[in-house]
Amino acid sequence: MPMRPIITLISDWRLRDPYVAMFKGALLSEIPEANLLDITHYVDVFNLSQTAFLMRQSYRSFPEGSIHLLLTNASATATFSPVLLVHDGHIFIGEDNGIFHLMFGGETALAGRKYSSEDSLNPLQQIIRLTKAVVEGAAGNFSQPYDQFVRKIDATAIHIPIQKSIEGEIIYIDANCNAITNIPADMFVNAVGNNPFTAEIHSKNNWKISKFYDKTRPEKEMCFTINSLGCIEITMYQGRVAALADLQVGDRVEIQY
Repeated sequence: MPMRPIITLISDWRLRDPYVAMFKGALLSEIPEANLLDITHYVDVFNLSQTAFLMRQSYRSFPEGSIHLLLTNASATATFSPVLLVHDGHIFIGEDNGIFHLMFGGETALAGRKYSSEDSLNPLQQIIRLTKAVVEGAAGNFSQPYDQFVRKIDATAIHIPIQKSIEGEIIYIDANCNAITNIPADMFVNAVGNNPFTAEIHSKNNWKISKFYDKTRPEKEMCFTINSLGCIEITMYQGRVAALADLQVGDRVEIQY
């Protein structure tokens, strides 16, 4: 029995309104065998950097061949044409508003396919049609080669060994009010190891952290932990750290060790 195609969705649409359900309904009407999975629909509105970060950190959790639909800031313009990119055995479909370069532009030259058809479909219908063509192995019928990807530069965490420092920023606040940074866990572990460290969060209150999360010491203090996305997270035992400390997306994090 063939495997049901896995299609993930990420957007800034929220769930209060019916748009996510309507899009899923339209998608299932065309691909009834699809297995639809939500990554999140709570990306900050129009925030492509956040979308790229969450997708880049999560797509490997899905089997190769999965199709990932990038719906954040999808515009309903006359020039809209979705783009298809195959990367690392996965398929990504969305508007080329800079999201592809934010996700993978620093790794390799990007080459994909762009939707091209003389039809009157709206942008979301075009995405659905291209997705169906991918599932049916007919994407070439509705697309042409494309390599003029929009370049968008994003802030990335950097390690400065000579200064014994790591610089990053808060990229996302999750539903439990944990502040997720763009600092990769392996960068932190390789640089800091078991050495003492001090992290300063440049927020309204300029907080400092000097310990890692330890379940045996559940004090209500801010600390670091490694989350399931493979990044450093600022957390607090049974506390909503971002709300309590007034941490915001974009706040800088500097680690000295």
